[in-house]
Amino acid sequence: MVSCTAIGDTLLSTPAVRATRRLFPDARIEWLVRDRYVDLFRDNPDVDGVIGYLGAYRRLSKLVRHFRERDYDLCLVFHDSDPCPVQAAWLAGVPFILRFGFKDDSCARYLSTRVPYRDEAHLIEQRLDVLRVLCKAPLDSLEDSRMVLPLNPKDATLFWRQLKSVHGLDPERDLLIGFQISAARSYKEWPESHFAALAQRILGSFARAKVVLMGGPGDGVRAMGIRGQTSDASRVVPLAGKLELKSLPALVGGLDLLITGDTGPMHVAIALQTPTISLFVPTTVRHTGPYQDRHLHLVVEKRKPCSPCMEKYCREPFCMAGIGAAEVFEGVKLQLSRLCPEKAHASADERLARGDVMATPGSASKSAGG
Repeated sequence: MVSCTAIGDTLLSTPAVRATRRLFPDARIEWLVRDRYVDLFRDNPDVDGVIGYLGAYRRLSKLVRHFRERDYDLCLVFHDSDPCPVQAAWLAGVPFILRFGFKDDSCARYLSTRVPYRDEAHLIEQRLDVLRVLCKAPLDSLEDSRMVLPLNPKDATLFWRQLKSVHGLDPERDLLIGFQISAARSYKEWPESHFAALAQRILGSFARAKVVLMGGPGDGVRAMGIRGQTSDASRVVPLAGKLELKSLPALVGGLDLLITGDTGPMHVAIALQTPTISLFVPTTVRHTGPYQDRHLHLVVEKRKPCSPCMEKYCREPFCMAGIGAAEVFEGVKLQLSRLCPEKAHASADERLARGDVMATPGSASKSAGG
């Protein structure tokens, strides 16, 4: 099986991975994923092994040799970009090759069966279509479309014990709200000033709230910029770039709410049943938005301001700026009142007892959509 694009895309493939195991219970199933994400997926219960892939034809000969040595009978490709794995399987002589999302003829000659593309369907369903075509299986239950991301409770407990010791974060007492401040593509990122304005409103309104800033290795400066724009920096914890990727599920699993664009951590949260508020403008909710446990997830969606959208070639996230901090804050209040009312309704007296001095919610910057 092949799913070697981003974290979110790979998670969206896990229902199809599980379906493959159920349909072929005695098969040896190996999963080709992007090399830097292997640690996130190596514990998947539906596969016998996870293979790292560098991408873009790097070490193509090694990949072909691996396919030949393993003597695979079937190659299922659960993404619609990077033709290299399809071509490697063909060169290795794998007899049956199927790929989802077949919108063009670039890989037609290498496939044994074409899987029709359904633009109206969520990407989880499009991946399941590979198995529907191959095995004539309906795969139409809610469980069929549920993502899989194992989280070891003991590891998670140890992780949060360390966070409490170093950063004072207590998931039992604190109202922990995560901000995923970056995305794989800049056009999907919410502006820094908007995150800062939202943090100011949250900290001024919820006595137990602490904001956890999440991101990759290059996001530390951005995180400190957001923290510096709040009036109580002690309750804003910049973890962006400070944690190993394998710790991401434990971090997300301990949050009360994650606010994010269309990102890999959004899909991690959905898989782990952590409530989210997701922000969509340039990407399409029907393809990549929350698809399970929808009562846990709130989507804020705006129409694209330009047509046609520049998408991957747009370097400025001006369209995401159309979602204001005040609008997202209304969603925060709704989500917290529904899903964790005890923490959200901690009294103002508790805040005063701690000696907190906060700006009022109305002081958030209007220029940041407040």
